Amino acid sequence: MDSEDPEERRRATAALASAGATDRSALLIRALGDVDWRVRKEGARIAATVAEEWGLLPELVDGICQGENVGLRNSALEVLERLGPRAANALLVALPRVPEAARKFVVAALGFAGGAGVEKLAELSRDPEPNTAQAAIEALARVGGERAEEALRGHLAAEDPVQRLAALEGLERLQAQVSLEALTPLLQDRLVRRLALRVLGYSEEPGAADALLDALEDGGAAALEATVALGRLLSRGGPVAREMARRAKQLGEPVRKQLRGVSQSGRDEARRAATWVLLLARDEESLGAAAELAADDRLPPIALDVIRRWGGPAIGPLVQAAPGLPPRARAVALQMASDLAARAEPAPDVLKALRVALRDTLQSGDGIAVGAAAEALGRWAEAEDAPALVAAARAFPEHVARAAGRALERLAASAPDAVEAQLGSLPLDGPLGAALLPAVAALGGQSATDLLQATLNADDPRARRAAVMALPKLGGERAVELAGFALADEDVDVQVAAVMVLGQLSRGGELGVAQLRLALRASFEPVVAAAARALGQIGDRASLATLRELVKEGRPGVAVAAMEALRLMEDPALDDLLVEALGQDDEELVKEALRAIAQSDTPRREARIGLALEHSAWDVRQLAASLLGQLGTDDARAALSRRREREADRGVRESIDTALDADLDGEEG
Repeated sequence: MDSEDPEERRRATAALASAGATDRSALLIRALGDVDWRVRKEGARIAATVAEEWGLLPELVDGICQGENVGLRNSALEVLERLGPRAANALLVALPRVPEAARKFVVAALGFAGGAGVEKLAELSRDPEPNTAQAAIEALARVGGERAEEALRGHLAAEDPVQRLAALEGLERLQAQVSLEALTPLLQDRLVRRLALRVLGYSEEPGAADALLDALEDGGAAALEATVALGRLLSRGGPVAREMARRAKQLGEPVRKQLRGVSQSGRDEARRAATWVLLLARDEESLGAAAELAADDRLPPIALDVIRRWGGPAIGPLVQAAPGLPPRARAVALQMASDLAARAEPAPDVLKALRVALRDTLQSGDGIAVGAAAEALGRWAEAEDAPALVAAARAFPEHVARAAGRALERLAASAPDAVEAQLGSLPLDGPLGAALLPAVAALGGQSATDLLQATLNADDPRARRAAVMALPKLGGERAVELAGFALADEDVDVQVAAVMVLGQLSRGGELGVAQLRLALRASFEPVVAAAARALGQIGDRASLATLRELVKEGRPGVAVAAMEALRLMEDPALDDLLVEALGQDDEELVKEALRAIAQSDTPRREARIGLALEHSAWDVRQLAASLLGQLGTDDARAALSRRREREADRGVRESIDTALDADLDGEEG
């Protein structure tokens, strides 16, 4: 601790916790006042863990009262803050002997002591010494609770304006409700008016909305705080929020204009609130600001619901606002307009304007806006839009291409010739093919089949996988044939996709079942596992023998999938397989077997699960203990008790204790 190297002093401080030195307390207090912040931080960390054991609380209180070493004072305060309620008694005992100049520091520390010091703080908040009273008011705001709020409300009528201001700040911090009667005089006080308006935002009295709307009409800085408070009222909901929503529709143009200005600039809380109020007022000019905030997730979902309830009349203004917005906000505006149009059945001219806006955006150079336009155009596209959608898919990244592909897929139902003309000669390899192949499949017919078959030979595995995943839209024997062909693909993801598709195509019939049975002998384990699950879901009992063999082989992933399939088909040989699986190396297989045994009605259920208490893997033993605890039978408790005496893993012992519902926390085992 005498070293000139601060790092050496820090390490020495860290070692104090385990040191046997008789002067360790003095050394730790010395570290709290060290000239280097790293040493002080280390000292505070250690002191927070040993202060009570070493009897350091009086010295910590002395540390915050002394005035020579500011570092020591701050470190001692940090430790007392960490100790919280555990330091309350030492602080209360010290108060009578503390010099008047230092009382504010002890009072400030009481603010971290929770409810234990709240009565004393309420008393001290009326102390004749201004610094002490001020510190007590601020401490009450940290403590919180009904008693602290009550004490703070009592200072709203104080003669000292600084105390009124501190009390309001505390009440705002606590989001406390203050009666309109208590706040009304403060609304006329220029020093505290803005803060009083913000506190009014937590009111539940109907008159709060009127008072805030009056402040809006006054303009200036007070209007900004009133706007913030209105946002708080709306967020809290209830009768006051409903009254505010009703009154918003009656706002005059001067107030609307003022709110529009706030919605375009200023701090986020004020922008959100102003926009929300304007939306309630059905102010069309605010929709652009709403889209900008929504684009950055800065507008509450409940405020967006206001636009949805607004309905069809909002479509036109959203479309008009879109061109002047940044790309992300433009995308949001068009998406909202499209969603509203889907529900509201807009007039032909409104729908025409929406289509024009979407087409214009589709031609723009920003990927975000183009992707949103393509997504929205899926509902409203016409034959003439097919070329632009394909062009967007080719020009922009994959997420835009997929949005364009979804739009073309929907358009294929109403304008198949236009879609086929654009896709028929397009090379569908790579990400482009993955994005557009669902639209190809939606066309149906021989040309779609030919395109999908051709893509199964593409160089890019993503395109081949997309072609496979599109096959269910074709259906029938040809789709099964092509999926079976994909089982021979060199890429494992393509093979797994083929198995998934065959599972879809084979439900309710025999189509594809033969190929799935063959897939149980595939080279890649993910393919075998997918085939096992698919056969289990369609209930192919002809595969039972092969699935049993897969369980016995115990390959990771495969055996678990095969067991799941056998459980789905309620295989009569499953009980013996489950017992055999308990001896496998694959921990996941063993755990799956344990869960299956626990759900069975076998008479030797507890004994079989008990076998897993001897497994080498701790997580298997832990699961076995949990399952036996859930069974709760005498046999289960006996198995747990026997294992508890020999279990070396602490976590497993705790699970056994929990299962036994025994108080064994003090045992070391």
